[in-house]
Amino acid sequence: MTTIVIGAGLAGLFAARALHDAGEEVIVLEATDHLGGRTRGVRGRLHHDQIADAGASFVDIGQDTLLEFCVRQDLRLTPQVRLLPRDPRGFSTGASALRGRIVSGGRALVDAERWDLADEVQMALEQDPPERVETLLAWSRRVGLSPRARDAYAMQGSLAPQARRELVSSWHVHPGDAAQARWMLADGADSIARAAAGGLNLVFGSPVRWVDKEPVGYTIHTDDDSFSAQYVVVTSSVQATRRIGFDPVLPEWKTEALLTTPMSQGGKIIAQYADADRLVDAAGQGAMTDSPVGRFWFKRGPEDTLIAMGVMTDGGDGMLTQHAAALQVLDRQIEALTGSPPDRIAGLVHDWTTEEFVGGVVSLDTGGFERRAVLAAPVGGLHFAGEATGERTGTMEAAVRSGRRAADEILQKRRRGRSRPRGGGR
Repeated sequence: MTTIVIGAGLAGLFAARALHDAGEEVIVLEATDHLGGRTRGVRGRLHHDQIADAGASFVDIGQDTLLEFCVRQDLRLTPQVRLLPRDPRGFSTGASALRGRIVSGGRALVDAERWDLADEVQMALEQDPPERVETLLAWSRRVGLSPRARDAYAMQGSLAPQARRELVSSWHVHPGDAAQARWMLADGADSIARAAAGGLNLVFGSPVRWVDKEPVGYTIHTDDDSFSAQYVVVTSSVQATRRIGFDPVLPEWKTEALLTTPMSQGGKIIAQYADADRLVDAAGQGAMTDSPVGRFWFKRGPEDTLIAMGVMTDGGDGMLTQHAAALQVLDRQIEALTGSPPDRIAGLVHDWTTEEFVGGVVSLDTGGFERRAVLAAPVGGLHFAGEATGERTGTMEAAVRSGRRAADEILQKRRRGRSRPRGGGR
């Protein structure tokens, strides 16, 4: 019988790929018209056919599953980038970001200011490190950071976008990984999804509304059709999964994990600029700011152009829907670093919070390993995958590994079924 995969993000595609390559019949149902979930390339809206990432961007050192796939599929990576410097000893900590370029109050901090702030934070981290559950603001107040150091330290929360970045848990930034070397996909992060999708049976525009348990297998209902399957792999985001009806209802331990796993709220801002050499000379790989564009980085393009991609928190100020105003904010941050207004030639803002079948940026790992294990655990023939269900929560690597893990669970069941003795055995 068929396996139905709900969602054509990386988790769903890699689950389907593994099952398909093992000879299984698989159908992938995708609610939207997009392939790749939150790895979505912006195509046709920038000059010189440049591609920007509206969602996930980075592949980090140590994300070997993704790197191996990119090598095998001959997917081009950008030159290695390092968003932030390490500390003088070569370590990456919660103070590393403060040694990189910072715009605060519309002004670029000079080297001496940044290093003084970083040294103050580093000393506090060594003497009294934060607890895992302690927020950036709570720790900085407990250890008595100066107001300027406290504000600079809290800026780092922008990479885990919540309504207030200073309320992000400290584990997001210390020990930090933003100073690690990483890559982007030259042809957009969704080139991973495109490579994984080859030869799969994909049905777009088919949101799953409810799943019925049958005497044998399941019936999966969309708006216009229904499908029968022996197994189902649910790879939608935690927000989207809450919208699906299950009969019988999922057990309390599963629903409680889904209901108590929040997603960060925000979006991505993308701007294309001319005079790339000048911008990179002045701003390096990008900067951290206290503006609604919490952090941005560059991707070089042809004809002396570049793309700036940045993260924006949904702070309730409407900035994610006021695209012209948001792009002007980004312009001003770059101007603070370069000394003159940049020449923006294109731009857009993508809001993940308002996407009906996503509902946020990434899941927040507030429950730690225990909750991830519960989110990943199968319920009968229902299997679960996605970036929320495994290590490296919120990354493409987590999504890919989880999809392969769910596929392996099903294949193991198949093998056990074939190995049972016939006649007289139990």
